[in-house]
Amino acid sequence: MNGLRMDELSAEVEVLESKLSKTADLTTKITLSLKKLSASAQNVEQAVKPIYSKTQSLTVLSGNIDDAISAIDRIRQPADVVSQEEGNNSLTFFFSAYRPKATGLTEYLAALKRINNALGTLKKSNLRSTQKAVGQMTGLLKGGSLQLEDLFRQALAEESAPIEPLHYITKELPFPTFNSQKINMLVILNDFLSSTLAQSSGIQSNATTIYAEVRGPYMTNSLSSLALATVNTTRRVSQTPYDKGSNGIGVYTSSLEAIFDAEHENISRIFPSTEWPTVYNNTTLQSMTVFKKTLVDLNTFVKANMVTDCFLAYDVIENVQPASMRLKVKTGETREFSEALRPLRQTAVGSFSHFLEDLKKSGTGMATLPVDNTVAELTVGVMARLRRMADYPNAVSSLLVSLGEGNWNRPYTATAASFDVGADGSGMLSTFCLDVIDQLIHELEQKARVVVKKTPTVAVFMVNNVHYIESNIRKSDLSNIMSRESQQKVEKWRKDAVKMYLEQWKECAAFLMDVTYTKQHAGGKITLTSKEKEGVKEKFKNFNTAFEDLVQKHKQFTFPDKEVRTMLSKEIGFIGPLYGRFHDKYKDLMRDKYVKYDRQSLDTMLAQL
Repeated sequence: MNGLRMDELSAEVEVLESKLSKTADLTTKITLSLKKLSASAQNVEQAVKPIYSKTQSLTVLSGNIDDAISAIDRIRQPADVVSQEEGNNSLTFFFSAYRPKATGLTEYLAALKRINNALGTLKKSNLRSTQKAVGQMTGLLKGGSLQLEDLFRQALAEESAPIEPLHYITKELPFPTFNSQKINMLVILNDFLSSTLAQSSGIQSNATTIYAEVRGPYMTNSLSSLALATVNTTRRVSQTPYDKGSNGIGVYTSSLEAIFDAEHENISRIFPSTEWPTVYNNTTLQSMTVFKKTLVDLNTFVKANMVTDCFLAYDVIENVQPASMRLKVKTGETREFSEALRPLRQTAVGSFSHFLEDLKKSGTGMATLPVDNTVAELTVGVMARLRRMADYPNAVSSLLVSLGEGNWNRPYTATAASFDVGADGSGMLSTFCLDVIDQLIHELEQKARVVVKKTPTVAVFMVNNVHYIESNIRKSDLSNIMSRESQQKVEKWRKDAVKMYLEQWKECAAFLMDVTYTKQHAGGKITLTSKEKEGVKEKFKNFNTAFEDLVQKHKQFTFPDKEVRTMLSKEIGFIGPLYGRFHDKYKDLMRDKYVKYDRQSLDTMLAQL
């Protein structure tokens, strides 16, 4: 068994050795093949290496070419915007005859912004080849900006048809302003026209100028009829004194204030605050020019008719001055109104000395007095002027402050005015009124003493006139204007006139002054000597004659106001008690022909005066 097993193993060894021999041969062949391949690879490497280096160079070159192409495309892209936007309907949309929509405006502005961005890129490139495109883009921006200016003008014009101010004034309605939609559109347009984008085209914004050019005539045309009416209403058929409110200056000023206020509101909503004063002044310039000319025309008229129409100057000041102050609060502008008022104010300031000078001339020129010794025309006219002056306390007080205390008593010159900031205008007005009345009373009494001469008649004339003055003060605004001290002085002048009238009655009453000493006997009877009795008879006789004469004359006098007759009757009544005492003392000693009146009959006669 063992021998068989060995044979088998020997046979397997032989087989393995045979295979090993073949493997060794194969390995040898492979080794030879690898050596040949290694030699070939070296040959290939030597051949490919130059090709690889060349390929790398070409790859870098290709990348550079691609980058160059991309750069060229980027440079060409802004230039292409010109052709793209020229074909865009948004650039021509706003020159149509129809009102643009907000969306169209947005597209339009977006297109201009794209062109501006492209223009900026081209300018930075500084390439000669882009100069044509730069010129084209600048032209597009300029054309677009001009179109937007036209749109701005058109949008303003749509809301700038003249209005009728009286419609708003009489119904107390606010003057029209732009609605929010219109404001938004104008703000967008102004913002663009004022931006650096519009300036890139070489155009400076004309929005503020356009606004003034459109809205200025709107305001002027709206107010033109009122300006004309203000001048026309100065023409009157008769030379009667001016009545407050009869001129159109009140409505004109109210309308001017309202339309200026409304326009300032529009301006403040459209433009930045730094531009408000300029836009406001330029827009209102034309209207203010017409207003100034209107005041010049009124001033010319007042100068020519100072006596009857100085009150028109006061009315103008009373209307314009408060309106200008209210506008100052809102707009900060008063200079234009101050300049407009200056000539008329100077004329008005001079009216006070003119008033007194005219009073003196009229007093001197009075040839006659009323035949019935009633109120003189001069008194009626002067008090009418003072009452009219009292209609304008604010204006007159401010004018008197400008004139200076007491300067109305001398001829007015512009250099003579003495302005005192702390002066009491109301006090000055009271003093001026008192000075006028003082001068009036002086002129009346002086003329009466020359023309009438008789003291009782002069007294009646003065009582009638001073009472008329007093009554006018009491029944008008003069009572509020004139101080208590001033009114007391007028009262004293009236009492002085009454005292003058009572002088004759006091002379009559002097006959009742008894200095006779009587003897009284038992039973209460008194006795007189014959001489004393004759003296008493003479007193009764003289009193009766004087009293009857005075009563007759008194009844012949005319007293237009019943208050005057009642007042004088009361003052004359002092005779009653005097006569009563005298009568009771001597009635039993005298015959009836001497004692014509008893106590009761005399009191009755006095009561009927």
